[in-house]
Amino acid sequence: MGKYDIDFEGELVEVEVLDSAELISSWITDRLKPKPQEEAAVVVRLQEEEPVVVGLDLHASKNKGGDCSANSLLVLCINDAYCLVVQLKYVDNIPGNLKKFLSDRRICFVGVGLDWKLSRGVPPSHDPLVCRTVELSHLVARICKEPSYCNSDLKALAAMYEVPYEPPASGGCCGGGGRRGRINYEARVFLKEEVKALVRDAYVCYKIGQKSVEALYRDETTQETQKSAGNKTTQGT
Repeated sequence: MGKYDIDFEGELVEVEVLDSAELISSWITDRLKPKPQEEAAVVVRLQEEEPVVVGLDLHASKNKGGDCSANSLLVLCINDAYCLVVQLKYVDNIPGNLKKFLSDRRICFVGVGLDWKLSRGVPPSHDPLVCRTVELSHLVARICKEPSYCNSDLKALAAMYEVPYEPPASGGCCGGGGRRGRINYEARVFLKEEVKALVRDAYVCYKIGQKSVEALYRDETTQETQKSAGNKTTQGT
């Protein structure tokens, strides 16, 4: 539990690691609302019917048998400035506004390997997580109309969109990186370098997903404008 300022190639991201339902609920309420001169707030983008992408990731430790346990951490990156890490193992309950946010069908939650990660489930004290997720490579493939991109890994997609990305140095079936090459996802407290590793993939997925969706949105808007202008010209002749 704690607040960290993480530097991603010159971009400062505020990351909060929380294990309290009350604090998580407050974070969702505060961070989704716009602040002065903050046009990227999720609520503003939804109201203006602009595309909204959120980077999502899940982390789990291995059990004694070497298999992945239920997910211990939920990571959300909602824009360039804020990410949240929910300590599922320790939070007493998942607050209603977080459940509502995750189930909002207007939001595209992107990540890598999400079907498999979600299949690991959450600690038995919580209801299953319900959200509309999209595999990042599939999203990019559909937007670019290039099926081969479905097989691209995060490193390749980051290079394509010129988003700085440093792949984890090592990792097992449930992910890795950080202290001694692997993070204890069930820890109560994390080092700053570990927090950076925890949110790295979700943040990069957000950046790539937002860039790709905004490009599609601009293209569609341009086409609609051109179509409207063409109709007016036809009517005037």
